[in-house]
Amino acid sequence: MNEIEKWEFGSLEWCKFAAETGVKLIKQANLDLNKYEWGFSEDYIFMPKRLLAGRERADWHFMIHNGKVSGGASLPIECLELSGFHAVAEWALIAHASSFIYDLKGQNKRFKDEETLNNDLTMAGKERKTKSFIGKPVWPPGIGEALMGIGGEGLHNITARRLKHSPEVSDFPHTEYGVPILTEMTNEQKTRFYKLLGR
Repeated sequence: MNEIEKWEFGSLEWCKFAAETGVKLIKQANLDLNKYEWGFSEDYIFMPKRLLAGRERADWHFMIHNGKVSGGASLPIECLELSGFHAVAEWALIAHASSFIYDLKGQNKRFKDEETLNNDLTMAGKERKTKSFIGKPVWPPGIGEALMGIGGEGLHNITARRLKHSPEVSDFPHTEYGVPILTEMTNEQKTRFYKLLGR
């Protein structure tokens, strides 16, 4: 049996796959799409140029609009204008952790690890200057359940299984769920990490 194809986080191929996965999960949930006007998008900033593949930016989306679900490796204004989940993240902050498989308990642990990282960055004078979300995240009944999939194979784990580690971030010390540990980095690693974050 051939191994499944894997790509790096934020690459065009992976963004296409992630968007297709979101669309598929919404469709298989058999929701009444006419009841929803909702969008999901992720926009990765300070991407390594080699991964942009000619794009100006790396992003992907899926949305429910006018009773239909659609998506792609793009970020149309129609999606951003919908209430939903619209994240803007520095690529280096989440690239490594996004390839780790976890359940709800692991997800909560990752979020706590990321909170620690952000606090450590603030203490180092490298706090984030931009917002992490466009608007307040909105999760209507049924949507979150649909994206959790079946048997733990939801949007995160399905897309995580198709990721391989990127050399820019793979050597940083990290938690069990791939979140960089700033306090354990060497000065050289910290300098490199700050540059990757655009800070």
